[in-house]
Amino acid sequence: MKKFLLIALLLLSFTALSSEVELKVVTENWPPFIKKGKEVSGEVTKNIREILSYTDIKYSISIYPWARSLHLATTTPNILIYSIYRTEQREAKFNWICPIYKSIPVHAYKLASNIIDINSLESLRKGVVGVMRGDHSYSYFIQEGFLVGANLDLSSNEEINLRKLVSGRVDVIIQAKESLIYRLDSLGIKDVDMISGMEIGHDKNIGHCMALSLGTNTDIIKKIRKGFEQWKKQQQ
Repeated sequence: MKKFLLIALLLLSFTALSSEVELKVVTENWPPFIKKGKEVSGEVTKNIREILSYTDIKYSISIYPWARSLHLATTTPNILIYSIYRTEQREAKFNWICPIYKSIPVHAYKLASNIIDINSLESLRKGVVGVMRGDHSYSYFIQEGFLVGANLDLSSNEEINLRKLVSGRVDVIIQAKESLIYRLDSLGIKDVDMISGMEIGHDKNIGHCMALSLGTNTDIIKKIRKGFEQWKKQQQ
C-alpha cells in the first residue's frame, strides 16, 4: 500500500510540474499576419491564441528576427514557433502541427525602373535578391544555387530588405502582396512604382504551420495537439 501511495504521489507531482512549465512562443514580425506591438497580434497570431485557449498552458509570445526564433526553436525545449513552412529539411527538427493558416503566395518584386527580368529563376540570377537570413525564401534560393555575396543579399528583417530595394542596393525582394503594402505604408514610402514577377517556391497546397521544439514536455505537446483538433472543428 505504501509503495502504491508513493507511486501515486510521484505521478501527481509530475503532472503538476508539467502543467506549470511555461511555453515560450516565438515568431517574426510579418504584418499584417503577425504584427509587433504592445501585444503581438495579426490574423495568424489570433489563430495561435485561439488554439492555446483550449489548453491550460501558460505561454508568452515574443517577436525576434526570424533567424533567432528559428535558432531558439531548434536548440531549446518548450518552444513553439510560428508561422513556419514544413519542408523536408526541417521535418525531423520539430513536432509539427498544421495548418494554422492558409497558404499565402509570395512573389518577386522590383522597382519599375529596374530593367531586370523577374519572371524566371535564370533571370533572377543576373541580379541581387534581398532575403531574410534563415527564412524559407533564403533556403529556396540557396538550394537553387544562389550565392550569398553574389546574387543573394541577407538582412535580419524585411523592412531592411525593402529599404535596400528602394535605395537600389538590391534588385529584387520577396514578399506577400499584403505585407508589401503594409510595410510601404508603415515606413512612409510613397510614390514608388513596383512590379511583381514570379511566385517563389511555395507549395500552394501546404498552409502555414506551428512547430514545437524537440525535447518539449510531452504533456504540452499532447495538450496543444488536442487544442488544435478542437480549434479545427470550430473552423468547419
